[in-house]
Amino acid sequence: MLFVRFTDVPDTRIQNYERLTFVEAVIATHDLYQARSEEGKSCSGDFRLFDQKDELLYRGTFTFGNEGTYPNLYHQVKDRVQRIRTKKEDNAKKLWLLDEIEAETPDDYKRQFVKPITTVSSTYQSKLTRLQRRLIYGTATAGILFTSLFTATQWFIDKEAHAEQVTGGEQTWLDAYEQALQGEESSLIDLLERKDRSEEEDSLLADLYLAEGEDLKALELTDDLILIETKLAALDLSDQEKLERLQDFQASHPTEEGAFDIAVLERNHEIVAKTKDVEWTAPRVSAKVTAYLYLGDIESANEWASKTNDPAVQEKIDNYQDSTATIDGLNEKLKKTSSKDSSAREKIQSAIAAEEIDLQTILYSD
Repeated sequence: MLFVRFTDVPDTRIQNYERLTFVEAVIATHDLYQARSEEGKSCSGDFRLFDQKDELLYRGTFTFGNEGTYPNLYHQVKDRVQRIRTKKEDNAKKLWLLDEIEAETPDDYKRQFVKPITTVSSTYQSKLTRLQRRLIYGTATAGILFTSLFTATQWFIDKEAHAEQVTGGEQTWLDAYEQALQGEESSLIDLLERKDRSEEEDSLLADLYLAEGEDLKALELTDDLILIETKLAALDLSDQEKLERLQDFQASHPTEEGAFDIAVLERNHEIVAKTKDVEWTAPRVSAKVTAYLYLGDIESANEWASKTNDPAVQEKIDNYQDSTATIDGLNEKLKKTSSKDSSAREKIQSAIAAEEIDLQTILYSD
C-alpha cells in the first residue's frame, strides 16, 4: 500500500503532514482541484509518496484549481513516473510503482477530466491541457541555487541564535554555505559528497553541480532528464554559454524540452510556435508568446498569455502592439511625404529605425 503526506498546502481542506493512503490522497486532490476550479482560484502544495516502510518513492508539487494540469494525484504521479529515466536495476521498482497506483486508484478517478478553457479556441483546447503546470521543480529561475543555499544557511544561523556556541562541525558547514552563496561552491560540494545525504541535500548538490558545469553529475543524482534540463535552462548564463551546454546535454540525453529551449535560444520561432508537448514552465510560456508575436499571430500570443499569471507576458504583447502600430503609422506618413522633402523623410526613417530597435527589445527583453 502507498501513503502520501502533503506539506505547505494553504487550503485547510487538505491537512498538512497527515498520513493519507494513496486513494485518500487521490480523492482529496480531486475534490479540492474541482472546488478551487469552480471558485476560479488556485493553490499549490508539496507532497511525498511513501511505501509501507515509509521509504520515499516520489515527491512533487500538486496544483489545485484553474492553474492546475492534473485533476488528481493519480494522473500526476502516473505521468511523471512514466517519464523518469531509470537505471536497469531500478526499472522493476518503477514498474511496481505504476502497477501499484493503478491497483489502488478507483476507475472513476482514472478518467482525465479536462476543464474547458474558455478563452481558447476549440482547436487549441486539446493541445493546452498541460499548459497550466506550475513549475513542479521548485523555482526554476536564476535564483534557484541561491534560494536553496540561503534557506540552508538560515537554518544554521537560527540554530546559532538559540545556542551559546556552534560546534566545530557546524561552523564548517556554515562557512561552506556562506562561501557557496558567494559563488565558491567547491567546499560545500566536498562536504555533501562525503556525507549520507537526505533527498533535499541531493537536490541541493544537483544544483551545485549545475552551477559548476557538472551537468551529468547532477543527472546521476536524480535520473530525471526533464528536471535537470529545466534547471539547466534556468541558469544565469549568457545565451551562448547556455546554448552550448544545452546542446551538449541534448546530444547525449535528448528531450522535447531540450529541443524547445535550444530553439528559443536560437530564435527559431517556427519550432517554438509548433511545439506542443513539453513541461510548460513560465519562461517557456513567455517564449511561446514571443514566437507568436514575431510571427505576427497576435491571437495565439494572447491565448497563451492568458494561461499564465505573469503580468509581464501580457505587458509584452501590449507593448509590441503599441510599437507595431507606431511603426505602421510612421510608414504611412513616410508614403505621404514628398520624395523631394528629404529632410522630413530622413526624420521619419530615423524614427522608424529607432522604433524597430525598441520592438526587438520588447521581444527579447526576458
